[in-house]
Amino acid sequence: MRASEERAAVQLRDDRLLLAQFAQQLRRRAVQDTYAGLHGQDVGLAMAAVFDSLSVTLDQVPDQVRRDALAAARRERTGPDGPNDPRGRTRKGLTSGFGH
Repeated sequence: MRASEERAAVQLRDDRLLLAQFAQQLRRRAVQDTYAGLHGQDVGLAMAAVFDSLSVTLDQVPDQVRRDALAAARRERTGPDGPNDPRGRTRKGLTSGFGH
């Protein structure tokens, strides 16, 4: 396997994982909303199913659909302003450092 093919395979695997995690998060939120007494969780569950389907068939979907789905998942993971967004889930708070 060529190096470029290996990179593409790794990227596809990572993208699939990101979409599957996003679907799981959408599903979890829909269930939590149900416990909170909110209505409309069927939309969240439907969107989770869509992202699950995309993650399985990612190499077969059109490029624009793939880019948009990945952008939505990345936005959810890191926040609206990208990796430097303090609202992102990957960043830790100020009190999580050494000595806290």
